Amino acid sequence: MANSSPLRRSQLLSSPDRPYLSNFLLDSRNNELSHRDALAAAQAEHDRVREAAIRVYELHELKEEHNRILEQGRREQERLKAEAAIAAEEKRLQELKAKSIPKPPPPPPEPAKPVEKPAGEKKPVSVVSEPREVKGSEPLAQTQAKTQPSAPAPQQNGLFSNLGKPVPSSPFAAAGQQTKSQQPSVLDQNRTSPPEAKTSQSQQPVAPSQTPQLPKSSVDPLSDQYIRIHQALKQLRKDIVAASKVAGSPLKGKVGTIRREIRVSIGQLTGGKGANVSSTTKIMSLLRQSLDGQLPSPPVVVGQFVAIPREPSTQDIPNNGAELPSLFIYLMNICAKGIISQFINEGGANPKAADPIGVFTAQVFSHKDFSWRGQSLIDILVAKFRVVCPVLFGSRGNEKTEKGRQALGWKKDGPSWIPEQAHNNRMAGLGAGFASISLRDFSKASKTNPYPPTHYWKAFASIVNCPTAQISNTQLVVLRSMIDGHESRFINFYGNAAIAALQLALVEFPKRAPANSPAAGSLRALADILRSDSGLALA
Repeated sequence: MANSSPLRRSQLLSSPDRPYLSNFLLDSRNNELSHRDALAAAQAEHDRVREAAIRVYELHELKEEHNRILEQGRREQERLKAEAAIAAEEKRLQELKAKSIPKPPPPPPEPAKPVEKPAGEKKPVSVVSEPREVKGSEPLAQTQAKTQPSAPAPQQNGLFSNLGKPVPSSPFAAAGQQTKSQQPSVLDQNRTSPPEAKTSQSQQPVAPSQTPQLPKSSVDPLSDQYIRIHQALKQLRKDIVAASKVAGSPLKGKVGTIRREIRVSIGQLTGGKGANVSSTTKIMSLLRQSLDGQLPSPPVVVGQFVAIPREPSTQDIPNNGAELPSLFIYLMNICAKGIISQFINEGGANPKAADPIGVFTAQVFSHKDFSWRGQSLIDILVAKFRVVCPVLFGSRGNEKTEKGRQALGWKKDGPSWIPEQAHNNRMAGLGAGFASISLRDFSKASKTNPYPPTHYWKAFASIVNCPTAQISNTQLVVLRSMIDGHESRFINFYGNAAIAALQLALVEFPKRAPANSPAAGSLRALADILRSDSGLALA
């Protein structure tokens, strides 16, 4: 070892097995070979640490990925469980709607025993075909007493060719007239909520054998008059559009703009309190401008746009003459079209959305400035209801035939009919809309109700009294939407008579519907909903 060369000696001393202190004390600790050995050792240690860190990082990434996959799988399992629960609940709900509990047969009647009535006892109230006008609505008999039978006036072609023509009188003078002596005393009460279950016999639902028989007339006697009004409105629209295209006409360039403004404003009607003030104010301002001459237009005979002729009033009231500006009638027609469109678009999916539109309708058509000879021009709107939803006016038909679908108001999309679901949505929206305008309470208002609740009763009766062989799914859909969400107002107006009518509509009428009719099951389900939500037991 003493005779070894200095290089060999340095290599032996630089071995990593040597203690650090011995290397430090050597004179060769700063030579090139020592530095190279140190650098090589440091590089090896660096590589080892780096590889170890990479392995730890990769292992961490794998664990994180594994945990992420497990968490995702857990969320998917929870989603599947929730969807399965919803599907099970929907299936259970459908099964409940499809079920019906058969009523036990009535006990055999006992032989009637003659009972001697004490002196001074009042006679029982007779069952009526239709309740009288309720408080807050305008009696129809007063508005129809002076009618004369006549044929409708023929339409003429040409620009404003029908302006200034005499208006035919209606052959239906006594339509809707009520008999006060036949009314149940409960209708005289000013109810504000459905009657509660009490021991008093007058507040109990009427038994099926005591149910008031609704009128049997199949078609509204004013139905033809509404069709005539609709045709007159179509001719007026053509005349107005033609006049707006004439050079130098005061209507040129304005009719289309005003029409769009009204449609947009009606489309913005919502249920929020005070949310419709701006839209309503804007529409009424446009109507006033067309009425007071700010937007001048040729005059038109107003009588052709009402179902029952009206004589001039002896009182000093606005719009008492035979004519009004044609643009005003045209804009009222545009409002009516917008109202119908909103009922179809909003009311079908959400029946509650029909109510703010009904409020707007009442505000416009009850305004005295927009009336004629002291009465509303709501016949313009009703005429459109007659065309788009004829079952409200007693029309019936077979949904499997072309003619039947036309009678039921089934819309066409080009040469073919729209799908059944789209048709049902339209009818549901129109039924809810009709209820929202015909069940408005004007008992505390200074204005006159433009469409009293008797119209609701007549439409209701025309459907419920339909013969079994002529019942259609369209009638069932419309009837349900007329009732759902409006039953409280119906009862407020008609009391026990309304409860009896609801028992007919939701219990007895579905039994006569076609077998396996989904709309009939929906009516029966509505009866169960009313029982559970409001305690109104109809079965």
